[in-house]
Amino acid sequence: MRTARALVGRGMAAGAVALACAATARAEEPTGATTAQDAAGAEEPSRPPRPPLPPATPPPRLPWERHIEIGADLAFVSRLGSRDEDGNLTLARLKPAIGVGVHARWEIFDYLRFSAFFVHTDHELALSRGALAQPGAITAEPREDGAPSVRALALGGRLAPTLPISERARAWLSVGIGYDRLFVGRMRVSEPGGEFTIRERGASYVALPLGLGFSFDLIQDWLTIELETSGAFLLGRGGDATREAQAIDAQGRRRTVGPLPQAQGSFLQTLGLSLVL
Repeated sequence: MRTARALVGRGMAAGAVALACAATARAEEPTGATTAQDAAGAEEPSRPPRPPLPPATPPPRLPWERHIEIGADLAFVSRLGSRDEDGNLTLARLKPAIGVGVHARWEIFDYLRFSAFFVHTDHELALSRGALAQPGAITAEPREDGAPSVRALALGGRLAPTLPISERARAWLSVGIGYDRLFVGRMRVSEPGGEFTIRERGASYVALPLGLGFSFDLIQDWLTIELETSGAFLLGRGGDATREAQAIDAQGRRRTVGPLPQAQGSFLQTLGLSLVL
């Protein structure tokens, strides 16, 4: 009985060992599908690498165009007028003077430009004997030996139909509107009985300038030299400088001071250099 049981146990153990070996062999054996795929992959040729992307197209370059010019001027200014607002001779006039200015131009398109300008000048006031209704000598104060002066400011804007003569040269006509302001300095009257002061006065006008100009590029599209001449009609009654005033003399008496001439017009010539922006 024991012998039979031992034989049965040995048989079962041997069967278990055989089953384990069969399972291990099946796990290690490759499947048919995997083997076929590997074989197909080994036989398939390798693909070429993807080519690089082409370089980006550069943006189009816009052509250069003239737009803004900014510059400085040397100006020669003459102001016309020798009579007061009632038409009487004043025995006074403004001498021509050299001044300085600045300007800016905007090219709206090839045949039309807009310009803005500013000019500053100091005019000597030429006074004949008896000017301003004063018998004594009139000088500037505080300079006792200097001639009286009038400081003038002119500013405004112009439209200028423009003719391009070549790539470097242009000519134009201009019409505009402006503002002129005159500042008359303090003056001293010297008489045998003493000295007294005539205080500052001023005058303002509306200007209607008409002009003609020419420019040439010294360095093309960078630096321009230009010459412009213009005449302006001055409108308005001036101000307290063109009316009678009063002063107190050395004896304490009230004195009447005559008017300065009413400005009727002006001429302006400028020579300038401009940067092209």
